[in-house]
Amino acid sequence: MEQEKIEKLARKGPSPGEQAPSTPSSAASDVKAGGCPAESSSAGVSTDKNRNYAVLAGTIAGLSALGWYLLSKPKKVEETVD
Repeated sequence: MEQEKIEKLARKGPSPGEQAPSTPSSAASDVKAGGCPAESSSAGVSTDKNRNYAVLAGTIAGLSALGWYLLSKPKKVEETVD
């Protein structure tokens, strides 16, 4: 009975608001049916040049601030007790 429900849903397809369930067989068919692999791997890459520079500048600023913070801590000097 559950198998019939699953087959019925598979024939019906996903609703507009739902995502299709990912199964190994559907993932394999997507890979075979897909076009150029570079297109699928770069789907989330921004093409806005200014945004890319802003992200790069923010990353550099954040790393610089972290380095400054870590290097600005006073170094502990051990005093010998006589």
